[in-house]
Amino acid sequence: MTHLAHRARRALLFVAAMATAAGAQQQSECARDTTQHAAEDSSRHTAHQPTALPCVRVVASTTKRADAATTVVILPTVIRTVPATDAWDMVRQAAGVQVHLQGQGPGFASDAAVRGFTSDHSTDVSISIDGVPVNETVSGHAEGYADWNAMMAEAISGVDITYGPVSPWAGNFSMGGNVDVKSKQVAVGTQWSARFGSYGDLRLALLTGDANDRGGWMLAADAQRADGWQQNSREALGHLMLNKVWLGPGGRTWTLSASTYGGKWDSPGYLDTAQYNAGDLTTAQDTSNEGNEVFGTVRGAFSLPAWGGTLTSALYAHAGWWNIFLTIPPEGSGGEGVGQQTQETDQRYELGGETRWSKKLSDVVGLIAGLQYRTVTAEYQRWLTVDRQRETPDEQVQALYGGVAPVVEAHWDPTSAWSLGVGARIDWVFYGTQLIGGGSYSDFTRTLVTPKLSAVYRFTPELSAYATFNGGWRSSDGVIQEPSLAPILENTGEFGVKYASPKLEGSLGFFVINVRNQQTVDPITLEPSNGGTTRQQGVDLSARGGIARWLAAFVHFTVNNSHYVNLITDSGDTLSGKPVYQVAKYTGEFGFDADWKGITGSLWAAYMGSWTPVDEPGTLTKPYTLLNLRALFPISGPWSGVVGVQNILDQKYVEVQAAGFLSPGKPRQVLFTIRHGF
Repeated sequence: MTHLAHRARRALLFVAAMATAAGAQQQSECARDTTQHAAEDSSRHTAHQPTALPCVRVVASTTKRADAATTVVILPTVIRTVPATDAWDMVRQAAGVQVHLQGQGPGFASDAAVRGFTSDHSTDVSISIDGVPVNETVSGHAEGYADWNAMMAEAISGVDITYGPVSPWAGNFSMGGNVDVKSKQVAVGTQWSARFGSYGDLRLALLTGDANDRGGWMLAADAQRADGWQQNSREALGHLMLNKVWLGPGGRTWTLSASTYGGKWDSPGYLDTAQYNAGDLTTAQDTSNEGNEVFGTVRGAFSLPAWGGTLTSALYAHAGWWNIFLTIPPEGSGGEGVGQQTQETDQRYELGGETRWSKKLSDVVGLIAGLQYRTVTAEYQRWLTVDRQRETPDEQVQALYGGVAPVVEAHWDPTSAWSLGVGARIDWVFYGTQLIGGGSYSDFTRTLVTPKLSAVYRFTPELSAYATFNGGWRSSDGVIQEPSLAPILENTGEFGVKYASPKLEGSLGFFVINVRNQQTVDPITLEPSNGGTTRQQGVDLSARGGIARWLAAFVHFTVNNSHYVNLITDSGDTLSGKPVYQVAKYTGEFGFDADWKGITGSLWAAYMGSWTPVDEPGTLTKPYTLLNLRALFPISGPWSGVVGVQNILDQKYVEVQAAGFLSPGKPRQVLFTIRHGF
């Protein structure tokens, strides 16, 4: 037996053992369709693989279960080949999610605007990696602050993006939706890649491991650096991950993993609109602006038969620290927004996990019940500084968070055509806060109940309709200082139709969202306004059709009419009837996928409509369209290459804007990658 055949045999043995243990269906990387939407299923994920469409884009399952929703699935091949240097941009390009770059370094979290939520630093989108939350609770910078760059592309087995608070297992911060990142369990052999490109971009990645019928392991690492396209925008970051899986008799599995991520960067600062209009896009505001961060996570999990069903449980420990020096444009108040450099530091320790028990009660009824739990201790400081030298303390606070949530969901198929779903979670949350060095202590406890209801009707195996009603919530910005602040509450409804056949697939969904206790937060100065209501309503349209066996066309378009019903800012401005800040009414993408003689790739145009900058009611940004290209081609044996071009036409555009200041978008960038084994 050859060495290659021996490796393949060991991989097959491991896959077979994992399938037996988990009872899961395997998902091929063959299809990629970021425009196809599917039912979100908290217990399993399947893939529809059309035989007449090129195997380039993610193709998710047809609607099989009652917890239907608008969902995008990104497979590993896409993750590793889109022309993106940051995780947030990878998701934006691969899934068409509206994400705005803050532009101040990889650790300065970007803004994901999903379903009409402004989502400063992605605070309205719940992000998790193998069940470990990325959103930071009791955060002084932004409650729910989420750094997308915790993801490592080579270690990802898939990304599921669900729009809206559909899953009962995604609680706090999931108002716009949730991003569920799954890491690879094991690797067989060694794979590596090297990327280089514009603006001094260089990245090295390694994936190695082994597997057999008793389990396996994986080690993944990467290192990346770039000079940046603006002055004072150098950056460096890296990941390290180790995962070990043991397979036991009777479908038992145990997993232990450890991971770390760190980065260091310089920040160019923000431009004013006069600089942008004059074409002065590269000037640094303050060359002493910089940041760094480091995080570490240890996670253990098991799955085993119990009480006639399956019991799974995971427990994690997480520690993190970040430090940012940044000059915030003047806003006429103390703290941030005084036109002076500030230093922010955040240090936190966290324990958490979840336990689930699932059982098929009959041929038509399934039940999943469990418990989620999380506790956090955090320390946040903000100083006024000059050239990174501290002058005056502005805020120094330490905080505690505790949360426990029993969760239940049930699915019933009364007929072969109908599927019904019902679920709920009850969140008990605790916040405590005290000034560092003493001062009065305050805390607050509250309970929140969020229902999950859904129904699916299948007209034919290809055509189905769905309807959902879900509640959601997130803790408000400022809860680290005032634990009694009311959370932001949401009720959302969605209905739509889906079609999937070998030559054509598509979906059409309509959504309406009502939000209470709404906040709007300036993404630059971080000043919040509280207590309003908003309504977001719109349409998602997606389609993909085969032109030839090697060529397909796709389109995804969203109309999002989001406006404030009632909100008065702290400065006295009335926003009632005005568009929700930083949310484009029209977004879309159109392009072609090809798979020809071993070469796979995509050429697509991404359109971003105009949107209203924060604190600039009546102002609209200029819409823009970015043309992008990616291609994967074989070289010889295990060697392959990837070329990607982002913003081919070198368009000038705005990423984020507020109160007369902005961060410009990245100009044309070309990336080349050499891969071995991937």
